[in-house]
Amino acid sequence: MKLFNEEIVELLNEYFKELQFVESIHLASYGFTIQFVDFGIQCCERVFASIDGMSYEWDDAPNAGPWGALCRQRAKSAKLMSPSLLSIMFESGDSISIETIESQFESVIFNFPPQGNSLVMEIF
Repeated sequence: MKLFNEEIVELLNEYFKELQFVESIHLASYGFTIQFVDFGIQCCERVFASIDGMSYEWDDAPNAGPWGALCRQRAKSAKLMSPSLLSIMFESGDSISIETIESQFESVIFNFPPQGNSLVMEIF
């Protein structure tokens, strides 16, 4: 699909002004999903994390990283590291970075709360 832009960063940071903690992490061979209080992010490319000072990577398969340690952590801010890499920082100092690529298929889907009868999604 498309690369990340400043608009998605601004939107995420608006959500992070309110209490947005990680409710759940779902690892699968086809994707990585992180669910916050009000929205979710489904990732189909690589996901990188810094948890307790150690680096981890999810790449199309479950692995032994301590991904559950991100649960209940409060998101502090989002930052665009490059057009293909978006990072979310947590109050604990941990972080997660999500990769997107330009292709005919979606790499990252942001599922936001519905507005009326309409689903709200941003697809990269």
